Amino acid sequence: MSTKAERTTAYIIETVAPIFNRQGYVGTSMSDLTEATGLTKGALYGNFENKDALALAAFRHNSERLLAALDQVTEGPGTATELLMRLTDFYRNYDAFTRDMGGCPILNVGIDAQYNHRTLAAAARETARIVEGKIALVLEKGANSGEFRLPVPPLQFARQFYTMIQGAVAMATIMSDRKYLLNTIAYLELLLKKEIKN
Repeated sequence: MSTKAERTTAYIIETVAPIFNRQGYVGTSMSDLTEATGLTKGALYGNFENKDALALAAFRHNSERLLAALDQVTEGPGTATELLMRLTDFYRNYDAFTRDMGGCPILNVGIDAQYNHRTLAAAARETARIVEGKIALVLEKGANSGEFRLPVPPLQFARQFYTMIQGAVAMATIMSDRKYLLNTIAYLELLLKKEIKN
């Protein structure tokens, strides 16, 4: 059973994670955080050394949620092709999945922190690499079993695949139009069937 201090820390992280994700590190003030949590600045700093530590914990929280959801999709039963189709289906509804997080944590934090917070930017890059690796493992599984043949090494294919998805997420966000995401996922599914058939 968790202690009161652990519950308070978890509450703070869960509450501030979408705020940091939506507003960015610079755009999030301590007053935003105290207002959202109902805690004083002193209480926040009693649980976190500074704003940097809190922002990093918030990103890790969102990142862990995303990676756990991807694990359910990519590590479940089924053929590699079925796993890839489950993956595209996950991303077809990605905007709904990330809504209460404040949007895509990799995109938001990765762009926002690029020039103003090296640690957060590095954390976003690392999470993106982990996602690419998860996709590559599915591709490798299919190639090794003879289920399909890849035109390039699995990690290279995974990077291009993920780049298209993240580009669609970015455009859907910028244009406030989820058709960018839906159309790209539909195209990716056709591309997968064409490119990796044995």
